Amino acid sequence: MLELLALLLPVAAASGWLAAKRHYTRKYLLDHARPINQAYCRGLNYLLSEKTDQAIKVFAHILEMDHETVETHIALGNLFRKQGEVEKAIEVHTRLLEEPGLGEAQRAHARYALGVDYMAAGLLDRAESIFEALAEREAHRKSSLQRLLQIYQQEKEWPKAIACVRKLLRFAKAPKGESVAQFLCELAEESVARFDGKAARDYLDQALRDDPACVRASLVKARLQLAAADYAGALRTLRNVEAQNPDYLPEALHPVAVCYARLGDARGWADYLEYLYRRYGLAAAAFELAAWMRDAAGIPAALDYSLAALEAKPSLRGLGHTVRLLSVSGGGPEPRLELGRLGAVVDRLAAEIPRYRCVECGFGGSELHWRCPSCQHWASIKPA
Repeated sequence: MLELLALLLPVAAASGWLAAKRHYTRKYLLDHARPINQAYCRGLNYLLSEKTDQAIKVFAHILEMDHETVETHIALGNLFRKQGEVEKAIEVHTRLLEEPGLGEAQRAHARYALGVDYMAAGLLDRAESIFEALAEREAHRKSSLQRLLQIYQQEKEWPKAIACVRKLLRFAKAPKGESVAQFLCELAEESVARFDGKAARDYLDQALRDDPACVRASLVKARLQLAAADYAGALRTLRNVEAQNPDYLPEALHPVAVCYARLGDARGWADYLEYLYRRYGLAAAAFELAAWMRDAAGIPAALDYSLAALEAKPSLRGLGHTVRLLSVSGGGPEPRLELGRLGAVVDRLAAEIPRYRCVECGFGGSELHWRCPSCQHWASIKPA
């Protein structure tokens, strides 16, 4: 019996100590949490009453009592920003950074949130300085570089964007298809606008070295070659579009036609169109070939070819081409006039259909944008 008591006494003592610890820990937590919870309720009431200044003061006081509420303050500021109240978000995050007891990780998190606030407010220079500093920290490097990339593109600072995307691509994929080649093309376009052809050609050559599949660089380069009357060189550049991305072949058709015409090679133009239609089923090539056949082989042959292409791939634009051929195929002036009017109606209907479509968000338009105006993705808009 005495031996049993000797064994039970330590167990009883340990149980009593654990029970007392739980009691006083619970009491401390309740006593500590009660004023914080009351303050939170008061702050929320101020927010619901749209008394923002008082609410911020309350939340700042909560932060003084308990630094573990930092994440809550950051979330509060983010909520203000998402609701369009950017000034309030900036005030919350700025006051948070003024607290002396913040740890380094908490301070960096708050600074990142403030940088996003500045971006939303259009204060890009302030946001840029914050994200440049945070990009040196591993924890915020990726997100900060992505924010900087947004800023540089918005401000059209293409050299900075090039340096930024190169850093980002070392360990992450560019979020919206950003590439060094596209930014070099932007610099080339700016050089063309300044009539600096040499700089433009240099940028385009760099773009093609960085990304041999950059269709945009080829199209701009061919434009410069056409302006310099280098028709053979332009044709070689344009024929390369097929290997880069055949989806963009319709964009190359008109300048290719100019090249063959200036080189006096009508047969070469026809052979190229026939190849494109046979290889890719490119309807635009078929109707261009029909237009060539009208002069080379006569209207009946051209009309037969156009109708066959239209039957294989019906479209309003194809119908417009065919109607125009019918309007010059013969008969009296009245049928030709009526067909001309019909063709005009078909063309109006076709004009309402987007010629280009973004493969990322579905945005449609009548012009080719290398950066989608809707989702901001690069090289995502293609001929429909």
